[in-house]
Order: sequence, then C-alpha cells, then structure tokens
Amino acid sequence: MYKILFTILTFLFPNQNDYLLDQLYSELGWEFSEVLEDDSQIYYKQIENIDLKAIKITRDIFINPEKVLETIKDIDAYNTVLKSSPNLVTTPILHEEDILAKHDISVPIFSDLYYFFKIFESDKKVYWVLQNPDMYKTNNSSGYSLNTGCGGWDYTKNDDGSYKISYTLIFDIDSYPDWFVNYLNYNSLINVFNDVVLAAQNRS
Repeated sequence: MYKILFTILTFLFPNQNDYLLDQLYSELGWEFSEVLEDDSQIYYKQIENIDLKAIKITRDIFINPEKVLETIKDIDAYNTVLKSSPNLVTTPILHEEDILAKHDISVPIFSDLYYFFKIFESDKKVYWVLQNPDMYKTNNSSGYSLNTGCGGWDYTKNDDGSYKISYTLIFDIDSYPDWFVNYLNYNSLINVFNDVVLAAQNRS
C-alpha cells in the first residue's frame, strides 16, 4: 500500500527526491529517539505515505562548522575520510560545474548497491540528492542502482558559542525489506557523521 501511495506521489512531485528533501528540512514530525554515549541525539520522522523513516543526528561542536561542510564537498577525500565504511567506495565524476560522485556499496547476503549523487549548497547547509542512473550509463556498475534518497548537513549557533551540527538522510531501497533499509540508514548516519566531524576537526 505504501509503495503504491509513493508511486502516486511521483506524479504530484515529478522528482520524488525534491519531495523527500522538503520533508527532511521541515521541522514538523521529528521525534526524539535516543542520546548516544558521545551526546549525539537521534531523531526519527515518519515520511507521510512511505513505510520508511527519515533519520537525523545532531551534536554540539566547538569547531568552525564550515569545516564540516567543506569536508562534505571534498568528494576526492571520501575514501580516506569515511574510515568506518570500508564497504563503501567513492568515485568522483568530473564535471565543470557540479559536484558529482558515485558510491558503490557491497552488502553481505543482499545485492550490492550503487548510486550517483549531486551535492548542492546554500547558507549554512550542504545537501546531496541521488541522481537518475540512466544519466551516467558509462559509469554504471554491477549491482542494484538506487535513485530515491537524499540527505543534508546544516548548523546553527548556540548561545554558548558552540554550534549544533545536524546530518539528516533517507534512502529507499525497494529491493530490500524496509526494516533492513532503516537499519542501514541508522548505521550509515552514525558512521558517516562521526567520520566527517573527526576529519573536520583535523582539517587545516
């Protein structure tokens, strides 16, 4: 039922990722879940008409948050930065204007995955959106291609001079069970967040 409703939404929103991105950055519907040992906070949001949850992690940091955003835009360094994701390989795609890359993900038991993503930026925010793999056929891989998903990083300044940095994402892998997709999203969110913040702290 949820998949049928989401298909209907694609007619209302020609690019379903635009709809998902709007949902990620809407403050409505987020529910607190837990506090991790490093004081990071996890939130979930049930996206309307989809049997998947968006997930967000936030933490207060005392470094320049622009270094975090710069780390996200530096796709050439991903394979070095993302130390906690050894099953993820990043391949930058040369483009005169856009920041584009491809991720290949090896997944035990299930089919391997790959997707193409483009990075955008605005004030205090950097976000990425999956691209139609048919646009990059010369770069396609074996495995299952993804085209529904997005995520983003943003920050606000706290009264004590620190910054609250947030990373939010959602993926839909229609060949995987929803419970496993939510599990992957949770672990990916935490691993990427920790690796990026650490790399930003060490960034000159």
